[in-house]
Amino acid sequence: MHALLHDLRYAWRKLAKNPGFTAVAVFTLALGIGANTAIFSVVDGVLLSPLPYDDPEQLVFVWDRMIQTENLKAPMSAPDFADLDREVGAFAGLAASNNVNESVLTEAGAPLQVSVAGVTWDFFDVLGVEPFVGQGFTEADAAPMPPGVFQDPEAEIPSTAVVLSNGLWQRRFAADPTVIGRTLRLNGQPHTVVGVMGADFRLLVPPDAGMPAGVDAWTPFRFDLAGGARDNQWLRVIGRLAPGVSLAEAQQQVDAFSDRLRTESAFHDNMGIVKDVKPLHGDAVAHVRPVLWSLLGAVGFVLLIACANVANLLLARSTLRGREMAVRTALGAGRGRIFRQVLAEGALLALLGGAAGVGLAHAGLRLLVALEPADLPRLEGVGLDAGVLAFTLAATLAAALLASLAPALDLAAVRPRAALQERGGSGGGRLRLRSVLVVAEVALSLVLLAGAGLMLRSFVSLSHVDPGYRAEGVVTYKLNLPFLSYRDADQRLDLFARLDERVGELPGVESAGAVFPLPLAGRLWTGPWGLPGEAQEEWSKNEANFRATRPGFFEAMGAHLLAGRTLERADVEDRREVVVIDDRLAAKAFRDQPAVGSRIALDLFGEAHEMEVVGVVAHMRHDSLAVEGRETIYLPHHYFPWSHMYMTVRTAGVPPESVLPGIRREVAALDPGLPVYGERPMVDYVEEALAPTRFVFLLLALFAGVAVLLAAVGLFGVISFAVRQRTREIGIRLALGAPAASILRLVMGRGLLLIGLGVAFGIAAALALTRVLASQLHGVSWSDPATYAAIALLLVAVALAASWLPARRAMEVDPMESLRSE
Repeated sequence: MHALLHDLRYAWRKLAKNPGFTAVAVFTLALGIGANTAIFSVVDGVLLSPLPYDDPEQLVFVWDRMIQTENLKAPMSAPDFADLDREVGAFAGLAASNNVNESVLTEAGAPLQVSVAGVTWDFFDVLGVEPFVGQGFTEADAAPMPPGVFQDPEAEIPSTAVVLSNGLWQRRFAADPTVIGRTLRLNGQPHTVVGVMGADFRLLVPPDAGMPAGVDAWTPFRFDLAGGARDNQWLRVIGRLAPGVSLAEAQQQVDAFSDRLRTESAFHDNMGIVKDVKPLHGDAVAHVRPVLWSLLGAVGFVLLIACANVANLLLARSTLRGREMAVRTALGAGRGRIFRQVLAEGALLALLGGAAGVGLAHAGLRLLVALEPADLPRLEGVGLDAGVLAFTLAATLAAALLASLAPALDLAAVRPRAALQERGGSGGGRLRLRSVLVVAEVALSLVLLAGAGLMLRSFVSLSHVDPGYRAEGVVTYKLNLPFLSYRDADQRLDLFARLDERVGELPGVESAGAVFPLPLAGRLWTGPWGLPGEAQEEWSKNEANFRATRPGFFEAMGAHLLAGRTLERADVEDRREVVVIDDRLAAKAFRDQPAVGSRIALDLFGEAHEMEVVGVVAHMRHDSLAVEGRETIYLPHHYFPWSHMYMTVRTAGVPPESVLPGIRREVAALDPGLPVYGERPMVDYVEEALAPTRFVFLLLALFAGVAVLLAAVGLFGVISFAVRQRTREIGIRLALGAPAASILRLVMGRGLLLIGLGVAFGIAAALALTRVLASQLHGVSWSDPATYAAIALLLVAVALAASWLPARRAMEVDPMESLRSE
């Protein structure tokens, strides 16, 4: 221990005497260590840390996989859920939730729009969480409502239990614990508060479930789940495995259950439905796992490049310390002693770099939060905890070893006689070693540049995707009519019609309409379709997106009308049996025949309806800009007179957001208790869809930029060192009449040779590694030749720039001075 402390004190003195060298080395290592710490903290928080529930490894998500329509993750019908819960013993419990609905809270202040999820009464029990205040639901809370209670305006509606989120409790009720037992009204219906969840509770489920993590309140289902239709798939199912039951055993039991359903249900047989049991944590983060591991690998490369750069600096410094080490060796210091001394210097540099890296990581995490894409879960819990700091320490120790091993071996091998005679016996060996390090830096930089280049190409491709509408100039907002105030469908249709008319007359408004759900808003609604004359059982093999649509929607969105017409007010007012379809459905259903004027059959609420196709529009991308998605059928609002609609308004000559105050006034004039909420320009939805690709591109570009800068510095150092080593040779060449241009070619050629070797090795490595990004790419292959060619040219330009100054110095060598110095 005494010897170690002595080595560290001596290392500190040596580094303090050369603050410029020390600052560069520490900053270089801090970049690598800080980047690794920041990205690992995200990987740890998102992928490695267990979910914040009791025994989270026992939690699973159960999907319907529909082989016929290639829908791999569909919700489950209520009777399927009830039978699965009753018959399959692999689960200690099964719970379910529907998609989140919007409700109007009309107690304790002005009307407030809140998101409410319906769940089975044991939902929180299956998750293994308890409310922060009060209690969860009991089985009694799920007692069915009296028959016909919602249809009778004079009937008294029994109160339903509700559990509030901590956020709603804080902002609406000022964290008042006496809210327990209070009666609130959601959409006019009485609800009794029984509990409040903790501040850290988040519902972490796969994004395919369409359930946001931030929900304001939960209510229990109050109807018989076993009484629904098997083709009405709307439940998202979470299960907890029974003690001692493995995932494979659970899947085996569920497979047997699925086999039985296919023999008993024509719907299951036609669709080829298989139920899949997936680990909840793994399924919830599966969409970001490849990206995060790729980013961690990228920052690992940055750290390797930083270590190689510091090793290069230490090797350059060792040329100045050859005499020092020779004297120490002559005085009796063994090679082990010298080796340990150089490792101590490297360790001290790494520790200083690690300390600075923690600061950079803290700042980097703020940047990551600022860049947060919509699909990165659990980011709010990411931080520099003990596990992350332990990783930082390990990275620091690894950096110390990687950066100082080569210089330590080099100095430990110094020959005292040659060093004392100043002949620099190991100069050629040092040059070769430094050249190898530069080649490695260039190869690693190329891998990072390849990833960044491919993501840039993908981002540009996505940015130029035609989503089927013009988002510019469109503002959207949401309305939700309280059910008890608008029980009758005609009431709802009348209010929306009057609002469309009034908003359409506002100054600056070109057109106004509504739809549910809105493209790129993250809501799902699908249904079967067929052709007249086909057996209804055959319809289930066809699945399309359904949209409840109001007149003016297509005009407001700037949709591309390809044939026929769009929806008119008379279509809704006269209850006409008409639809508008997209071009993908037209091609699939009618092939080469004209779609306009043809008829299509739909299953609406269990009844077959034949509709006339009156228009064909270009396909609108609904789920993502990266994939086309399903075909779409736009039904007039009267077929699905939802109370919750996305309102769309196109403006002309004025910013879209400028018409929102007028819209709020018009809504208040129709119903003062109706809140306008969710106001967003349509371009925000498009930007949000681009966010994941932009996030990966920006980070990879940042890491690649750092890597190229470090590689350029390393190349500059190696070429400068080579010029110093060959000064006498260059002087002789010039004295013998060699033109300056030949000296330029000599020096620049060495730089290009190193870059060429690095590019060759880098392309081979990149082709092996960048394929992990394939799922994130759009419009470009992971092996795109143009991208690799551009990167190779960029690195050649970097080589020329890094070699130019040493080459100029070589050309200016005075032959007499160089020979005299020898």
